[in-house]
Parts: sequence; structure tokens; C-alpha cells
Amino acid sequence: MRGWLAIVLLGALVTPAAALDLNAFRAQHGRPVLGMSGQLSGAASSHAQTLAGSGRLTHAGFRQRVPLNGTAAENVAYGCADEDCVIRQWARSGRHRANMLRRDVSAYGIASAEGAKGRRYWVLVLGN
Repeated sequence: MRGWLAIVLLGALVTPAAALDLNAFRAQHGRPVLGMSGQLSGAASSHAQTLAGSGRLTHAGFRQRVPLNGTAAENVAYGCADEDCVIRQWARSGRHRANMLRRDVSAYGIASAEGAKGRRYWVLVLGN
């Protein structure tokens, strides 16, 4: 019984690092939280499906997909299995990182889709 209790207590002390999402990343850099937007999530999902279907990354048609009158930005990527991975991947790229830390956006949508060969495509859309 004593050994079992020690294992349980040790397990409580050893916790994995918290998964990183967009708002956690922004908070680490002193930026305000963004709201999740249904419109931007829909645009991200649609484009992720397009990328997965074509098997290539592109921003083609961005302004048609995201007809916002204000500021808007888009990050695309492939290869990550989860959001934590793709946020960290974008954080290592100057332009993608700058998009995630923009001060002139208030909402976002993020989505992924799996391509025919099992490769996962990601799209993050930011706007107001």
C-alpha cells in the first residue's frame, strides 16, 4: 500500500508541460486573448480541406475566403499532429510568429485536415 501511494504522489508531482495553444502563446508575450470566431474557423476549415486535397500549401484566394473589411492574416502549415506542435512550428518562423502576435486582431479560427497520404494540414486565420 505504501509503495502504491508513493507512485500516485510522484505521478502528481511529475506533470507534462502544458500544451501550447494560440492564446497561451500570446499570453507568454504579453498579448491579449483572442476570441474564437465561427466565421474565421469556417474559413480555416475550408482552406485546410483544400490544402489537404491538393497536397500543397498556398494562400491563394485568402481575401475571397476571409472577406473582412479590417486586418486579416493567415498561417498555413503541414506535418504536425496537434495544435501544440503547429503553434510551436509557427513560433519559429518570423512571419508566422508576427501574425500570431499581432496587436490589431481580436479573433481567430484554427483548423486542420488530413490529406490522402496521412499528412495533416493546418490553417490559422486571424482578424476582427
